[in-house]
This record gives sequence, C-alpha cells and structure tokens, in this order.
Amino acid sequence: MIEEEIAVDQKQVCAHCGDDCKEEPILFEEKVFCCHGCQAVYELLESSDLVGYYDNDQLKASKILDRDIANRKFQALDLPEVQSSLFRYQDEVKSVVRFYLSGIHCSSCIYLLEHLPKLNPAVLRAEVNFIRKEVSLTFNHQEITLKETAVLLASLGYPPTINLDSVDGPRNKSKRSSLGMKIALAGFCFGNSMLISLPEYLDTGFQLDENLKMLFGWVNIIMALPVVFYASQDYFSSSWKGLKHGYLNIDLPISLGIITLFARSMYEILWAVGPGYVDSLTGLVFFLLLGKWYQGKTYEALSFDRDYTSYFPISVLRLTDSGEETVMLKNLKVGDRIIIHNQELVPADGVIEEGEAKLDYSFVTGESDPTLKYAGDKIFAGGRQIGGQLVVKLEKAVNNSELTQMWNNQPSENERVNNYDQLIDRVSKYFTIVVVMLALGTGVYWQISDPSKVWDAVTAVLIVACPCALALALPFAFGHAMRILGSQGIYLKNANVVEAVSHIREIVFDKTGTLTKNNPLSLTFNGKSLTEEEKSLIKTVTSNSAHPLSKIITDHFDRSTKKLPISAFEEEIGKGVIAEVEGNAIRIGSAVWLDVESIHSSNNEIRVYIQINGWNRGYYAIQVEYREGVFEELKLLRDHYKLHLLSGDKETEQQTLSPYFDSLNFNQKPLDKHEYVQGLSQSVLMIGDGLNDAGALNAADVGFAVCEDIHQFSPACHAMVSADAVPSIGNVLKFSKSAMTVVVIALTMAFVYNVIGLSFAVSGNLTPIISAILMPVSSVTVVGFITLAVNWLARKTFS
Repeated sequence: MIEEEIAVDQKQVCAHCGDDCKEEPILFEEKVFCCHGCQAVYELLESSDLVGYYDNDQLKASKILDRDIANRKFQALDLPEVQSSLFRYQDEVKSVVRFYLSGIHCSSCIYLLEHLPKLNPAVLRAEVNFIRKEVSLTFNHQEITLKETAVLLASLGYPPTINLDSVDGPRNKSKRSSLGMKIALAGFCFGNSMLISLPEYLDTGFQLDENLKMLFGWVNIIMALPVVFYASQDYFSSSWKGLKHGYLNIDLPISLGIITLFARSMYEILWAVGPGYVDSLTGLVFFLLLGKWYQGKTYEALSFDRDYTSYFPISVLRLTDSGEETVMLKNLKVGDRIIIHNQELVPADGVIEEGEAKLDYSFVTGESDPTLKYAGDKIFAGGRQIGGQLVVKLEKAVNNSELTQMWNNQPSENERVNNYDQLIDRVSKYFTIVVVMLALGTGVYWQISDPSKVWDAVTAVLIVACPCALALALPFAFGHAMRILGSQGIYLKNANVVEAVSHIREIVFDKTGTLTKNNPLSLTFNGKSLTEEEKSLIKTVTSNSAHPLSKIITDHFDRSTKKLPISAFEEEIGKGVIAEVEGNAIRIGSAVWLDVESIHSSNNEIRVYIQINGWNRGYYAIQVEYREGVFEELKLLRDHYKLHLLSGDKETEQQTLSPYFDSLNFNQKPLDKHEYVQGLSQSVLMIGDGLNDAGALNAADVGFAVCEDIHQFSPACHAMVSADAVPSIGNVLKFSKSAMTVVVIALTMAFVYNVIGLSFAVSGNLTPIISAILMPVSSVTVVGFITLAVNWLARKTFS
C-alpha cells in the first residue's frame, strides 16, 4: 500500500483519535491521521480484523504515546523486584498482571482491550473491569516481557499508570482531594457575599450611594471568580468529559446553572443594571459541595460491594508449635505456616514447605490446566489444590478483597440481571435531557410572563432535579441487606443476589451435610479392629477430603492419631477418594464404587467403606441427625415454595422426608443433580455443599453452599451459608423480599421528590440556594429511610 503525506488547507479530523490535524496530515487508505502513531494503530486493528473498534460514533480514542517514549517510561518494569510486586501469578510460561488504565471510557475501549490476544498472540487473555478502569492480562512471558506488554497498551492509547501504589500495594481509592479546601473557599465567599449584598435585601437608602454599589459589585465579582473557576471545576470537568464521549450526566445541568448565574451576574454588575446573583451563586456551590462531601463520607462508610474484609468468613488451618489451629484469613501474617487440603484455595502467595501441589489456577488465569509445584516452589493466591495436603509458608498477607473479586469474576450458568439497575440506567440516560429541555421551557415562559424571575427559575430547575437519590437507593438497600445477612451467617457473592433471592419460586435441597448435621448421633466401625497405623492412614486421607462424611470420620479420631505425608490423592466426586500414604494404597467411599457387597442399612445410617492395599477392612456406620428445627422450617417453606430433595443416599429416608417435599430423588450422582436443577423452569434456589453439589449450585438461579466450619471457598455458589443458618432459610427469603419492597418505596420517594421540586422550581417559587440545599437533602432522606427501614425489618425478621 502507498502512503502519501499531503497538506490541506481545510480542517481535518484524525480517523483514529478524532483530534484536529494541526500539522501536515497523513493520508492512508483515503483516511486522514494526525500522526504516524494513530496510523500505525489503525493498520494494526485493520490487519487483526478489529476495525469494529471504530463502530462507536461517539468514540474519541486516546492520543498515541511514542514508542521510544513509552520504552523509557516503562523501563523499570524490567527490574525483577518490580515485576515480583506487580505479578498476581507466574509460572514457567504464564504471568498475570493487572494495570490501571485511565483512558478506559467506553464500550469500544473494552472491545479493543479484550481483543488484545488478536493483536499479539503472546497475550493469552484480557479482562476489563470498566468501573475500576483496570485490565487483567495473562501473557506468555517467554514471548513478551512485562515492559513490552505495557508498551503495547501505550501504543494503543492506553498507557498504564505505574507508581509506588501499584508496586507497594493496592491503590487507596479514597485519596485525599481538595474538596475540603473548595468547601472552605465557597463558604467564605458565600458568607461575605451575603454580607455585602445585605443592603440590597434591606432596600434602604444605603444602596443609593453609587460608589459603594460599584465597590460592592466588584468585590462580589472577586468573590465569584475563585468559586466558579476553582471550587466548581469538578462539575465543569465532569460535564465536558461526558459531552466529549457522547453522554449527558447529572453534572451538566448543575454546570449550566452555575454558568447562567455567573454570566447574568457579570452582565448586571459590569453594565450597572443590577446587583447580580453572586450570593446565590456562591451559596449554590457551597451547598452542592457540602452534599458531595456527605455522599463521599457515606460511601466510604458503607462500601459494601467493594470490601468484604470486615465479615468475610473464610478460615484456614495454621501450624503452630502445639499443633493445628483454625484462624480467620484476616488474622494470618507473613511467615505463618498453613495447611492446604484437597479442593481448598491458596489464600495468599507463599512457598511450599511440604507436599506436592497440583494447582488449578482457573480463578486467576481462566485456564483450568493444573500446574505442578513441589517443595521450595513459590505459589500464588487463587490456586485451588487438587490432591494431597500442602504445608505453605506465607510470603504475603491475605487480601480478602482480592479473593472476593475472584469470586465475583466467576460466571454462573444462570446469572440474573438486576432489573432495577437497568431501570435506573434508563432513567438516568434521559433524565438530564428532560431537565435541560424543561429549564429552556421555563426560561421562555418567565421571559414572557415576568422577566425578573427568569434567572432564578431556570437555575432552580437545573439544580433541584437530581437522580442522586435514585442512584443511592439500590447500593444502600442491598448493601445494608448484605451486611445484615452476613451477621446471620449468609455471605452473599454480590449485591445482585438480594434481588435474585427475592424472585425464588422453587427450592432444591441436598440432604447429607445440608439437612443433616456433621456431628452424628453415633459413629461405629464395623470390621476387624483397626491398628494405630491403619487409623493414621485413614485419618490422613479423610482429613484431606472436602466431603462432609470425611470430616465426620476425621473428627472421630483422637488428636493423638498422627497424620502422615500423602504422596498421591484423588477425589472422585460422589464416589470416594483414592490415596497413597507411605506406600499404602487407600480407597474410601461407597460400596458400589469399591465393589463391596452392601448390607441393608437402617434409617438415618450412612456407610463409608474402607480398603487398604486392596483388603476390605470394613465400614464406618454413621448415624446422622437432622438439624434442629429443619423439619419445622421445611413445613413453613412448603406453604410458599415448591420443594425438591436431591440425595446421593439410598431411599431409606423416603418415608421420613416425603411429608415435607413435593419431589424426592435418591441415588443422585453430581451430574444427575446438575441436570435436574437445569431442567426446572421457575426461579430456583439450590442449597447444598460446595464440592459434591458444585454443578447444581452453578446451574441454579441462586446457589447456597452450606459450610460447617467455613473452610471451603466455593466459587460455584452465589452465597456461603453457615450450617447453623440452614433452619432460617425462610427468614432469609422473607427478608430479601422485604428489602426489595424498601427499594421500591425509596425509588418512589426519589421520583416524588423530583416531581414536587421541579413543580415548585418551574412555577418560580424556589430560589437557587434552596434548590442547592434540597438536592443533598433528598439523598439524605432516601438513605436515612433505607437505613431505618432495612434495620427495622432485620429486627422484625430475625429477632
């Protein structure tokens, strides 16, 4: 292809970034580019069949950073100490890193960034978090370095922000700003402007002194300038960015109101036709900033959907000089030695001291191929152990927010869309347009009827209308609901689960470990007495299994029974476990799986068979006990929901359970459970354990994973449920429905506020200052109502 540089007299716009071509533009394939960088990106996208990036008519891509400059800027990324701090995961081939990209602003940005693997095959995976403006990249570090990855992003117009915060830890989202200074400045100017304008309000002969009138007018202008050009700059900046990218935000009518008052005041004072509206202007900005400060403080205090650290329940076993102890993840420190069992998650970066790791890093990399690691190797947070027991020495502290973000990134088969979020998005999209049109109409009307009211009425309309209360209703109602449910032992994946739970029509229960306790009425071994060595072999294997029955058998042994190193371990879901311990082959599971003749068992009895080196050693007879209050709860639930039971056990309990369920299904394998739940037509809640029922939990509209000791982190579920909370499921469903009612009432309040406020503003009965006060008051009212209502419902429901 022939590239031609041409000089043109007329104004031309770059086909990539949208900027004016001020110097000699570059013509390429009948398109104009402002520089070779923009042309190079266009060629790259075209050759990779990614020109769909330009389908967004409102797109304004970022200017391209020169590659030489980018190479110098990101030189530090070649340093090993910087790399080790930035990598979220690394093995012999792959590395995972997360960058903050301030240039992300629209759907085309997401489109381009998530298609990076097509631009450079060495980038294996790219995921964009639009809200946080972050991209997570999985790349082959044998083919592309970390620095080259950053340069690639910069060459596309998305230079990553690399600073000390990126290296030393997560960025502090609540950075100090100049908001306090702006409030102080606006308050000072407002107070003095009101004082200077007092003679105008008193309407005395004092105002007849023309020299004083002129002096006070100029002082008012001096007061207005810093308020408009400094204290108000965030509103102008936000409005301009929105206009540049093709959308209208709530800051636009506020900006128009400020400009309207300022322009009118300048005209009246400079042309000596009136005193202006500087007191109204400064008071407006002062109260707007106060409202902004209040909302910021509120979000800081109640950022439910961003930080689970305060109540996230996951725990782990820590090795001490006296043995093993259970500790919360948040209490782990660098240097602690922890035990990781089969199917458990690595909570933080560390080094393997004992055992052989077979880690599934699909949580982090998106690829489920197991990674083998041995003693002395470093492993990263987010890997799930598949196999034997590991002893890991931590090199980093646990980041609960990182774990929960991984949890939220796991897609489910039946992810529900938040209908109220969609409604608010649609309302917000057209809200500003309606407000601006209404302000224009108000201005025309009062210009004809009473010109003295034009400016106050127009400004009041622009200011009083505010969708902030609408936007606050969902996060606060769902946030409070998540906090309250967490205190009841129900730990939700995200806020949208609250709405999903409120729509439930059918409930599917697992039996073992869900309806029954994990501390049985009795546990006896039937067969020839076990030797101490055999007991150690069995305890070693069952303690490494995540199955509820394995936990019961493990707890049966004395603390004096030692655990031994495991050289091989495999757990077949719904069947049993195979392991090798010090040269001994151990198989533990069902009679059918071990091909053992089974004798008919009594009600509530479950049998777990043992084979050691091919010899049938007998079985454990476990007499299970139903959780206290579970039958009363099932009876109440059946009055409102259709109930199903899916159990891998035999039909011995059918007579006991049939009065409480619409459908009973026994001898169910994990795949059978998954297909059954998938076949149900109405909104379904599945309640089971996170290992054997993972498929069914993932297939349901909502999946609750029951956790006895909250050791198991279950990414397939929408919520983790403390075992003690199972008999209170009905209250959880009732509370979720009530929380949705609170949302509806709060949204109604917000709509009513806007209708009443606008009616007063349009009729000229509302001043700009009162409008500025009412705008944050509406948010305070909605937030206060939600807080009181949700807490009252919680006391009423769970007391």
